[in-house]
Amino acid sequence: MTNPRHLSKLDILINFIKNIRAFIALIVIVIINIEKLEFLKSIWGIAAVIALAVLNFVLSYLPWKKFLFSLEQDRLIIHRGVLKREEKTIYYNRIHSVNVQQPLLLRIFGLAKLQIETPGGTPGVPEAELRVLKHSYALTLQQQLKHLRTTSLAKKNEAVNEASSLAAMPQVEGVATTSDPSEQHLASGQSTEPVQRTEVDIEEGALTERSSHVGEPIIEEPDYRFKISAGQLLKASLTSMNMNVAIIFLLGIYSFADDVLELVFPDLYDQMLDVFPSLYDNVVGDVSQQFSAVTIFVIAAITAVVLGFVWLLSIILYLIKFGDYQISRSQEQLSVSYGLLEKKSFIFDMNKVQAVIMDENPLRQWLGFAELRVQVITSNAMEQLVIHPFVRKKDIPSIMNELMPDRPLNLRTQLHAPPTTSYRMYAMLPTLLVLAICGAAAWLWKWNALWFLLLIPVVLAWTWLCMRSAGVWLEDGELVLRKRSINRVTYFVRRKHIVTLGMKTSPMQRKRQLRTINVQVLGSVFPYRVKSIADEHLLPIWQWYSRSGKKQ
Repeated sequence: MTNPRHLSKLDILINFIKNIRAFIALIVIVIINIEKLEFLKSIWGIAAVIALAVLNFVLSYLPWKKFLFSLEQDRLIIHRGVLKREEKTIYYNRIHSVNVQQPLLLRIFGLAKLQIETPGGTPGVPEAELRVLKHSYALTLQQQLKHLRTTSLAKKNEAVNEASSLAAMPQVEGVATTSDPSEQHLASGQSTEPVQRTEVDIEEGALTERSSHVGEPIIEEPDYRFKISAGQLLKASLTSMNMNVAIIFLLGIYSFADDVLELVFPDLYDQMLDVFPSLYDNVVGDVSQQFSAVTIFVIAAITAVVLGFVWLLSIILYLIKFGDYQISRSQEQLSVSYGLLEKKSFIFDMNKVQAVIMDENPLRQWLGFAELRVQVITSNAMEQLVIHPFVRKKDIPSIMNELMPDRPLNLRTQLHAPPTTSYRMYAMLPTLLVLAICGAAAWLWKWNALWFLLLIPVVLAWTWLCMRSAGVWLEDGELVLRKRSINRVTYFVRRKHIVTLGMKTSPMQRKRQLRTINVQVLGSVFPYRVKSIADEHLLPIWQWYSRSGKKQ
C-alpha cells in the first residue's frame, strides 16, 4: 500500500458519541436517580465512570488507527480491523456508484461518509465505506473516483480494441506480430526496461501523480443541471401525501418516550388511572353501552386533528428530505444530491438504470404532476432514486431527453387494460376483509356499528379504480407496466434489464383467459406486477422476451 491515509481524526469523536448514544436510556435513568445512587458519589464510583470513559476512548481510537485506505493506479485498497485484520481491493472499473451521505451527527461537524458500491455485492451493504471524512474532501474524492473509473474503463476498452486489431492483422512473412509489449520492444529494437507504474494520491482538494506532474482536481462542467426552486419544493411537499413517513416518525417518538417513562416513572400510569377513574371507565369499560353518536363525533374530530397534524408533519419532513435538491448530467453519468439535515449525494452511470418509474398520487394525478424515479443497483434495494420530485407529466419527455438522451419516454394515456370481467379478482379479497371488519364491529357495538357498512362502497370504488388504472404496453423495445394501490405507478423497463419475466394464472383467471405478469429487475426486492391482463395482450410480450421470440 503506497501513501496510506487515515479517516478524519473526528472519527474518534463520532465513535465516542455513538458508543454513548447506545446507552442513552440508561444514562438518563442514572442522571434522574443520581440522588439515590450513593455509590456514584464515592471515590470508587467516580473512578468507575472515568474508567468507562477511558475504555470508550480506546474503543473509539483503535478502529480509527487501524483503518487505512490508499488510491493506487488501478485500484482502491482498504485495510481495517483491530483484532481481525482485513484487506479489501476494489478495482476502479468495477465501481458501480459512489455516494456521499451526511447524517445529522456528521453534518454538525462538517463531515460526511463515502460509500462505494460494485455489482454483485451483499444486498443492503455497500462494498466499501469511508465512514468519516471532511465533507469537501469526500466530494473531491467522489469526483476523483468517478474520473479514475472512467479512465480505467477507457484504457480497458482501448486494450481490448488493440488486441482485436492485432489479432485481425494479416501475418507478413519475416515479421512477427504479438500483443506482448516486451516482445514488441524487442522487435523494434527498443529497451525492455519495465515501465514505471505510478500511484495516484489524492490530497484534500488536489490530485497528484508520483513520477509525474502535479495536477489540479478534475472539475467537469455538467452538460445539464437542474435545481428545484423553493416554490416548486413547497408545491411538491403540499401535494406529496406522504403521511406514512410522518406516522412512522410519531410511532417511533411514542415508543421511545413510552419506554423511558416506564423506566423512570414505573407507577405513572397507575397514578393517572387513580386521578381519572371516570375517564378510565369510559374508555375501557363497557364499550357497547358507552358508544353513542356523541362518541362518534368526538372520535371523528380527534381523528381529523391528528390527520391534520400528521399532514403538516409530512410537509416538514418532505422539505427536510428534499431540500436543496439538484441533479446534473456529465457525459454518461448522473449526479443527484438532496437533503437539509441528512445530505445525500449519488453518482451513477446512466447505463446502470434498470427502470424508470413515474409515481402519481391521486392529488398530483388530478393536477397533472408526477414524481420521476429510477431503479438503480444500490446497497439499499428498497430505495429508488428520485430524479425529479415534482414535474408536469407533459414535460417528462423533454426532461428525460436532457437527463438520459438514449432513453426517451413515450407517455401513453391508454394501455392494454384488464377487461371488466377481471373486476372480481380485484374486488374479492378487499371486500371479504371489509365484511370481516363489519362483522367484528357489529358483534362489539351492535346497531351502532352500521356506519361501518359505508366502507363497502368505498372499497368497491377503490378496487374499480385500481382495475381501470392497470395496464401493459410494448413499444420500441420497452415494456410499460402500470398499476395502482393508492398511487398510480408506471414502470418503463427495457428487455436487457429484465432478470425474470413470469406469468401466473389462477383457476378463476384461467376461465376468463387472464394472467398476472411479474417483471423482476436488478436493484428491486419486489417484482413489478400487474394483475389479470388478457392473454391476447400478454402473448406478444412473452414472445418478445423469450428466446424463441428473440430469434424471430
